[in-house]
Amino acid sequence: MKRILSIVSSLLGLLALGVLVAILVLTFRGLEGEVEPTFQSSLVAIGTETSPSSSLPETLTPSSPPVTPTALATSVSLCTFAGHPATIEPGPSLDAFIFSEPEVVLTHTSAIGIAGWLPDGERLLITRDIPGTNRQSIETFNTRTGEIQVYAQREGANGKPVWLPTLRAVAYVTLIERYHELWISHGVSQLTERLVPNVWGPSLAVEPDGKHLWYFSRTNPDCPQRLNVETREAQLVSLDLASLRYPKYPKPIQSMLRPSPFQIAQHPDGSQLVFYTQPWTFLFDKRTNQACEIDLGQSEPENMPIWAIETQWSPNGRYLALITTGSFPGQASGVGAALLHTNLMVLDTKTGDLRTLQIAPDINNGQHYVTDMSWAPDSRHLAVLGVVRITETGSEKEGAFVVDVSSGEFQRVLSGHELGGGLWGWQIAWSLSGSQLAVNCPTPEEGRLCIISVEPKDTREEQP
Repeated sequence: MKRILSIVSSLLGLLALGVLVAILVLTFRGLEGEVEPTFQSSLVAIGTETSPSSSLPETLTPSSPPVTPTALATSVSLCTFAGHPATIEPGPSLDAFIFSEPEVVLTHTSAIGIAGWLPDGERLLITRDIPGTNRQSIETFNTRTGEIQVYAQREGANGKPVWLPTLRAVAYVTLIERYHELWISHGVSQLTERLVPNVWGPSLAVEPDGKHLWYFSRTNPDCPQRLNVETREAQLVSLDLASLRYPKYPKPIQSMLRPSPFQIAQHPDGSQLVFYTQPWTFLFDKRTNQACEIDLGQSEPENMPIWAIETQWSPNGRYLALITTGSFPGQASGVGAALLHTNLMVLDTKTGDLRTLQIAPDINNGQHYVTDMSWAPDSRHLAVLGVVRITETGSEKEGAFVVDVSSGEFQRVLSGHELGGGLWGWQIAWSLSGSQLAVNCPTPEEGRLCIISVEPKDTREEQP
């Protein structure tokens, strides 16, 4: 069974109560009749067929920290931005890029996860599942030479590892007995060191200086910690996210939810962070020590809060891209809680404009899935993966799209290829130079990593 981003798992620990929740929702909304069965599709990396519900990550921790009561009132305000009218800035059109045929550069007998490019522009930080176990190998892979350097092995799939450039090391979360721990590896004979013995949630964020790492501890699950990786000194940030939570679902659902770990997205200049979990998205400004809520609206026809599964800042920090859903917890699907759909949303923090883009086509009764995204270095274009068809056996096949966030236009590229596979949020990464896309391209038999060369169209046309 494969996994997507780690945000959703602990929230949907209520799977066994899914049918009950659906009934409560229908009662609350005054609807009659039976719940319509949710479409069964799969998120397949290698061979195994699963559904969107079962592609949610496994339980984050076998033993949860004390539940923080959901706040009945909140002092958080909605985020406001400059509000100037959005203008389409000059830039290359969608067909200005030439994408090469995908080249297979690495194969593996199980799933490969892409955590991101290293600053040198040659190496990728990746994970490889160890067949027959619940373990992963954390490695760097040189796309030019094919060299692999193993940094660590860990238990479970506990969020993306992150690169620490000042130490030339990797920080990662692993499961030790019953609890998650934060570790660091320098890659020298797999020299590893435990940094924090008890963490809450797998999300890590590195500041631009490469010296400070943000995470959550189990002792203070709603107060982020800031760790100096050189001195090993940890600082408790004066932000209590529990005080910002407030009821956003109908009471029958809200009463059954439990607080879940927040994920963290660091602004490129380090001045702001986004903390997000179902169903809240908060923006924290380190300069003013103030937080506000980014309101993503309500979904149709569910009339449920839209919440973020994945967020990424553009390299220049102007845009925040989000993969979102409005599905409610406990959506009955026979085997668990299925996501009815996922969309791409883009927030322009300069103008306040919030776009919702349905990149992937409908595959059944309004169901469509954006599964991954990665920014181009120009901060204008996004590479996006979305489900384009379902096979007769129920496997999902994904296509690649390019999005112009300034205009909201998008188009499919490499239409002759079906890319991605299973690991939502771990499938694609655009290099810092803009000249390469790393993307998963598995077959039913094995995991595969492909490199796609990218170049401006006018460069190719000028060549003799």
